[in-house]
Amino acid sequence: MNIFKWVIDYFKKLGSRFRKKGQEGIIRERVRASRNTTKSEIERKFGELLATTNPLQVEALAEIIKEQTAFDLGKNFDESIANHRFSKRGFDLVEVEQEIYNLNLKLFEIELRKSRIDPVLSPRSYPTDKEIVALERLFKEHDSKQNLTFSTDAIGKLKSRFGEFDKYLQERLLIRIYRRREEKRLQEEDIKRQQVKELIGRIENLINHGDLPEAKNQIAKATSIITALRNPKEKKFFHNKLETLKAKFREIQIREEAKRQAEELKKRQEEAECRRIADEAKREEERKQRDQQVLIQRQQEETIRRKKEEKKHEKERLLTKKSNWHEFAEVFRENNITKFYHFTDRSNIPSIKNEGGLYSWHYCDHNNIEIPKTGGAPLSRGLDKSHGLHDFVRLSFCLDHPMQYRLSQSGYNLVLLEVSIEVAFFENTRFADINATDNGHHQGALVEDLKRIKFSATKRNYLSRNDPDFKFHQAEVMIKTWIPIEYITNINQF
Repeated sequence: MNIFKWVIDYFKKLGSRFRKKGQEGIIRERVRASRNTTKSEIERKFGELLATTNPLQVEALAEIIKEQTAFDLGKNFDESIANHRFSKRGFDLVEVEQEIYNLNLKLFEIELRKSRIDPVLSPRSYPTDKEIVALERLFKEHDSKQNLTFSTDAIGKLKSRFGEFDKYLQERLLIRIYRRREEKRLQEEDIKRQQVKELIGRIENLINHGDLPEAKNQIAKATSIITALRNPKEKKFFHNKLETLKAKFREIQIREEAKRQAEELKKRQEEAECRRIADEAKREEERKQRDQQVLIQRQQEETIRRKKEEKKHEKERLLTKKSNWHEFAEVFRENNITKFYHFTDRSNIPSIKNEGGLYSWHYCDHNNIEIPKTGGAPLSRGLDKSHGLHDFVRLSFCLDHPMQYRLSQSGYNLVLLEVSIEVAFFENTRFADINATDNGHHQGALVEDLKRIKFSATKRNYLSRNDPDFKFHQAEVMIKTWIPIEYITNINQF
């Protein structure tokens, strides 16, 4: 950790050094620019700034101070500033420039204050007041005389006593101006004193009534007026009274702040309690909703499970054998029938395996079982519905069903499924003597319907349409709804 701190401090120092290098470059440029400037020109700019701007422009004054500082630096440190490669000097140029800038700022502040002082001319001698009073009394005593004149001796005496009479009158006029100014100042001082008294009373009243913001404004106003007072004793007196009021103000302010913080804390606690209650209510509501959702989900799952069970039982009921299934078996034995056939596209094999059997297209549609590639056209399905065979799986006795050839020509990749003859023994299995979509077919679930099939025709191969056995060749066995996969004897070959 110490090595990381050292690296961080090193880069901080390095960054500070680069910043100072940049600042030094700026100072050198400023010093070079000041070489064409004289001291009198800087003073002239300062005088023009004082004469032409009211209030004083701080930015313009700062520029003059910078120019003065650059002038002083160039005059006193010419060699070090000019030499860019001079690194072992006894001072930091940036710090020296800042120090000279601060000193020049104070100097300009003094000059600014001096420029705002109005000069007051006082008389040469105080006895002049007595002489002018005596002269005024003389005029008043002889005011009723219209042709009052001074004798030559009197005028001579006046000249000897007052020197140049015009100059005396001028001095007297200045005294009167001074006196008026003093009277005006005293009046203003009295007004300020009265204002301070009123403000102190108002501040005390505001503090007692708890109006602290307005009291703060009045304290600032009173502080400004007290600072402008000239009498030190009065200034100290009012300052002490104001400090007493400030202490009282701060004490009340602290109490008010403590009260406000206590109320704020109480408010936050109440809000926190309200939020806690609201959060608990929300969590309780969410818990109820979750419980309700879980209950609904369980009910839905139970409904689905029950429906599945019902469908399972319903499908299992379909596997119930006919009571006289032995008679059907005897017919198949006599005609040497050992299996049935069902052709389908190879892409349907995974679906048959996943669903556990071969289903009618009607059952697939109503139970969301997707058939990748169906073989029945809309016309064929319409015929199935018209004959009530839409929920049956159709099986044939022959290996070369004419429909199989047509689908192969349409691009189907057909495979031939072999089905056990035991499916013919199911209670709802039906038999058709020709294609069940043919309007001339006969079909039924009795053994007589099975015996109506022309088995010799089903065993022939590749019959033409003109052959009398063409239709009988397409006799069908129709299994209600589904054929379990265990009855498809060659399903594992695919």
